Amino acid sequence: MHRVIQCLCILVRTGYSMFLITREKIESLKERLRDPGECRHCLEDLKKILEIKEALLWRADVGMCCAGPALPVRLFGQVELLKATVEALEEGDGAKAVSLFEDFASELGDF
Repeated sequence: MHRVIQCLCILVRTGYSMFLITREKIESLKERLRDPGECRHCLEDLKKILEIKEALLWRADVGMCCAGPALPVRLFGQVELLKATVEALEEGDGAKAVSLFEDFASELGDF
């Protein structure tokens, strides 16, 4: 617990905000992606989620993981879906972005 408090203090002191990937955040993002006026805001959140998933993938690849060898494969698939979603949004293809993100959300399953 002490370590968590230290990390939070560092985040506050350096001006970083904490971004958590929650079921509610994913559902909200799915709804917002359908609104063309919200796409730019969605892009920021998608890039944050992508950054987190890439870091998790790197960590799973580097060391032995208690979840076994399937975790890096699963994370890799999620990262690729997120990259494709970001690319679709940047190209202005909202329908494709929504479809890809829905695939990503279903890939998460129960998290």
